[in-house]
Amino acid sequence: MACGIFPAKADLPGLDDRTWVGYFQGLETKQFHFGVNTTGKALISPMGKGGDPISSKLGITIDFAIQETLPDGKIVTKNVQPESLTSEQPASTELKTVTFRGKVTGDASFEATLSNDRGKISLGGKLLDPGTLKNPLRFAILVNFPNGYPYDLERAAGKKEEKAFADKIKNDRLQLKWTNRKGVKPSLAEATDAASQEINGPGISALSLEMSSYQGKKVEFFASDGSSFTLSNGAGKPLHEGFKATWLADPAKDPQGRARLSFEVK
Repeated sequence: MACGIFPAKADLPGLDDRTWVGYFQGLETKQFHFGVNTTGKALISPMGKGGDPISSKLGITIDFAIQETLPDGKIVTKNVQPESLTSEQPASTELKTVTFRGKVTGDASFEATLSNDRGKISLGGKLLDPGTLKNPLRFAILVNFPNGYPYDLERAAGKKEEKAFADKIKNDRLQLKWTNRKGVKPSLAEATDAASQEINGPGISALSLEMSSYQGKKVEFFASDGSSFTLSNGAGKPLHEGFKATWLADPAKDPQGRARLSFEVK
């Protein structure tokens, strides 16, 4: 896979296909490639006009995680132990439905599930056992949107170059739908606190991202009922330089762990 995530020692089975070396699951469509490597990390690679992934720097990465809430309220994301990962499904380049399990530091265990419905990928999971950890725990999915313009140095140049860059991104769009159905359209170009109430409201149920660097592709994420996600980013930076979406399910509304975060690339 052109936009790979290099694996470490792991127990998930790996593929022999040269395109997917180091991966447990893979899927190729005309719009994107999606894979989960043998360490449990996932990658979305939008396809360019030439039929190949646009750039290794533009891949959207996804982590399945357990988060611990400390007594002072601080949230700590626990590291997945790659050697603990197991799955009853074999490695495949035709992702359908697959489940894998693993542990994080502190021996808390989780289960992650992925499914494919004609190019719409759904992700979910749940905490299985707290292990030795005593503080409150929650299963989370972390989606990392990279800097959309990693090769553009014009921003650090003169006014002419700054205008050229502004023209380049003027049609970029980020649209968010809150869980109360209200919609907001944050600027991608202005310095933004993505973790603010003005961005996240009561929680986000849908996101649509269009950037010229994605060559006409639109990336969409949806949180099912009983779940939502929130955004965060580097303080004082514009959103086109990258941001994170953290998906969580509400245990009271989703006690069976059936809520899903899904995405499409169009």
